[in-house]
Amino acid sequence: MANRATDRELSARVAAALQMLNDGKGSAYAAALLSVDYAISLRQARRYVNLAALELCNDLNPSELDTIATISLHRLELIAGRAMDSGENALAISATKAHLSAVAQLRRAISAPMTKFRLSTAYTAPPDPPF
Repeated sequence: MANRATDRELSARVAAALQMLNDGKGSAYAAALLSVDYAISLRQARRYVNLAALELCNDLNPSELDTIATISLHRLELIAGRAMDSGENALAISATKAHLSAVAQLRRAISAPMTKFRLSTAYTAPPDPPF
């Protein structure tokens, strides 16, 4: 069985990942660097980078999420339009596909039914002690 990282090692690795992300290194590159620097698997390095990325994210309300989605869709549409005007058909097709995929994901997210959890109202007595 492989040795697990101590809390101190985990904190150091997440801090290193956070510094790399803050310096503008992409998540894939940061994970590759962590993997080499700490002699860990790329999969484990990605976990540290993901933990660090969570620290960079602010909580968003639905209105802010709508704004971000709208801007992203607008940018994809703009990229597709400019690519078509300049004759870059491959880029135009890729941007159009990305736009359609994003719209489909948003529609699924908006129309997804709310999940209700039903909690039991019956009282469950704790188990008898084993002695």
